[in-house]
Amino acid sequence: MSTTETERGPETEAQLVDLAAYRDPETLDRIEQAAREAVRHTPAGIADLTTGTVHLGKADEAPAAAPADAEAAVIEYTDEDAGTLEILDERDGWHLRTLIPETFTDPGFWRQRRAEWTNAAAFHTLRSPVYLWRATRVAGIGARVAARDSWSYLWATEYGEIADKVRRTKAGPEHIADLRADRRKEAKQRRREPVTVYSLTGCTSYVAAVLALGQTWGWVMAAPVLLPLFGVLYALGRRELIRREPDGTFRIADAVDFTGAGVLTEDGLNDALRARNVGILRDGESVTVKGFIAREADDKASVVRFELPRSAGKTAKEVMAKRDPLAAALAVDAIQLSIRQDGHEGEVYMRVADAHPFGGEPVASPLLTAEEWSIWQGAPTFVDETGRIIPIELLFFGLLVGAMPRQGKTFTARAAAVAAVLDPTCRIVVADGKGGKDWAATALVAEAYIRGVTTAAVRRLTHVLEDLVKEMTETYDKLFELPDEVCPDGKLTPEIVRDYGIHPLVLIADEVQRYLESADKESEDDKLTYGQRIEKALTDLAKVGPAAGMVLILASQKPTGDAVPSAIRDAIPQRIAHLCATYQMSDSILGTGSSASGWNAKDLAPAFKGMGIHADETGYRFMRSLLINLPQFRAICERGRALRIAAGTLAGEAAGDGGRRARVGGIVPDLLAVFEEAQLPERMSTAEILDGLAVLDPGTWAPAALGVGEEDRTAYVRAGGTALRKAIDEALAGTEWNLAVRSWTSGGRANGYYLADIRAAAGIA
Repeated sequence: MSTTETERGPETEAQLVDLAAYRDPETLDRIEQAAREAVRHTPAGIADLTTGTVHLGKADEAPAAAPADAEAAVIEYTDEDAGTLEILDERDGWHLRTLIPETFTDPGFWRQRRAEWTNAAAFHTLRSPVYLWRATRVAGIGARVAARDSWSYLWATEYGEIADKVRRTKAGPEHIADLRADRRKEAKQRRREPVTVYSLTGCTSYVAAVLALGQTWGWVMAAPVLLPLFGVLYALGRRELIRREPDGTFRIADAVDFTGAGVLTEDGLNDALRARNVGILRDGESVTVKGFIAREADDKASVVRFELPRSAGKTAKEVMAKRDPLAAALAVDAIQLSIRQDGHEGEVYMRVADAHPFGGEPVASPLLTAEEWSIWQGAPTFVDETGRIIPIELLFFGLLVGAMPRQGKTFTARAAAVAAVLDPTCRIVVADGKGGKDWAATALVAEAYIRGVTTAAVRRLTHVLEDLVKEMTETYDKLFELPDEVCPDGKLTPEIVRDYGIHPLVLIADEVQRYLESADKESEDDKLTYGQRIEKALTDLAKVGPAAGMVLILASQKPTGDAVPSAIRDAIPQRIAHLCATYQMSDSILGTGSSASGWNAKDLAPAFKGMGIHADETGYRFMRSLLINLPQFRAICERGRALRIAAGTLAGEAAGDGGRRARVGGIVPDLLAVFEEAQLPERMSTAEILDGLAVLDPGTWAPAALGVGEEDRTAYVRAGGTALRKAIDEALAGTEWNLAVRSWTSGGRANGYYLADIRAAAGIA
């Protein structure tokens, strides 16, 4: 022991005292065993006698004596807890729950047992008439046997058989006479035996009691009294059947068949995997169930994790590819069967639902009542086969939805889009190639809302997308300038959105293939059509845009290579396929080889609209999109608009500014700005428009810029009107639009321009 000089004088340093030297061998063995049990599941995983060591802060302050039960204790005393003893009893790790097998404490196990018992009871109840008939037949055999044996005993019929044998040997008549005399004597003696008398008396009394009860209380009340007789006769009949077939198996009740009941058993699982059209297991092979088969908390499905026999050489992917024949072997619909890899290649997770998971009414989106949402929390889009609402990762992934017409593409895209609508920091651009009312409400929040596939709409979408590509490059420049601590992964984060105002943008394009099919050009000299320019811009945004916060929600009736190029599809890792016409169409959405793996949208049930298959980097799952109808969607968009107004993030067309409203160029955006400044009247005269333009751009439209005096109003309107018509013609050159001046006076004099004409020329519906 050594000392150390301190401000308070010499103090003794901490000392390590080995208690092992003060314990008997039995105590040391008990402490070591307890220590091993305590650390068995810890990262260290090794126990030794250090757990039986006392660390004393100061030797002269060590406790004088250990507690009474210190024989089974570990004591630790440190400087941090000076003056305090911590007693760690080895018995602390001995809990009743650890001594009871897991099968007796897991609720899922007992739910599974209850389901088996319930289904077994139902199975036997339905077959109870068959069992009753079988039992009655056996009792009938017993009655016949009882009558035969009783007659044989009371009348000594065995003597008759002996007499027949003697007669066949041609013995003398005196021998047969002796046998007959012996038979009469033996029969008389048997009938006089007490057992016989008591038995006959008991049977007579029993029959009399039954008859009396039936006459008094009715034969229905007398029926239970016959049960003992029925039981005796059944036992006699069962004994007779066993005598007839000693090696046979006698059974009244059938073995319970859980096939089709949704209750999975280990035998049923192995039988299904051995089925001829499944062929995962050979005869004699069986899977190893990990743990036990259990029921989910909602008691609507059985769940099992199992390992395939290594000798079989099969994998979880092969089991998934056999989904349809495996479902047939289990007598369930394929959609009731969920299979995925669980651990290594030979471990499988399987879920068997009791009924079709999407058989009820569609589930409403939880965002119907949400006042606000963050797109960083994901986008609640669908429910999976377990009934859980699944929020997909929209940011950095995007979404591609494809299907046949009227199978719920727009509903699915809408369910995902509302997460962006309710996030005031999220910008939105919408292109509705269908041209209907499905996305009309987004005009309340969208920086650009493009409806239809007219030449003007396609041209406008082209310009918007090309602007977004430029903006994407600028965003990357901004992210590049940020410190690594602020932008550690080189992509947008919630903190960057908050502190630097770089907001995510969601581009929604419904029936996108219609825009890609456009063969028009902006001018005769252009080499690329609008469709080709849109394809190039979408490819850039899909491949490079996600890290900059730009994601795509694309929906298409024909997402095959000739409609939506694979360069776009392959850049969107998250897809949803509703009912498809062919397996090739399904593969074009979900990815090549998905049908061969057992995930084919062609086989989906058409009766359940909105049902489909979701694919992402984690695998596949069945889904059904959340329901949001048009009135509900408009209400959500109105809330999204209010949120953006409050946050000061409403921009573009929704805010009524030039922004993304007009992409024709030239004078058209300025004309829209003049109308907006005047509170969007139906029409404005040329003089009023010139006054607005003079305020907006005095260097071009002020009287002095046009070479006329400010006092000469007539000359200003004449010169300005001519210059305005020339500017409009230049802006709309090469298009089908011509802002012909419409007159509204009886004299036929042309006085100005209509807002509807300007909006139409700008491609705004």
